[in-house]
Amino acid sequence: MLSKRKTTLGNWLAYLGLLIFAVGFSFSEIIGIEGTPHLLESASIPLGVIGLLMLITSNFFTKKSSDHLN
Repeated sequence: MLSKRKTTLGNWLAYLGLLIFAVGFSFSEIIGIEGTPHLLESASIPLGVIGLLMLITSNFFTKKSSDHLN
């Protein structure tokens, strides 16, 4: 899903974006982990947004149609 049609930079953006989004989601109030510091709870929304933006941006780094046929 993430590796065949994207360039190397696109792969890096996709994997890092997924990781950053997962970290932001895990510290959010939706999960409800008790004992989470307030700083991490307040940083969860920006981390989620940054992760989603990186995932969306990675879609613009695709290989040309002649490159991924090989």
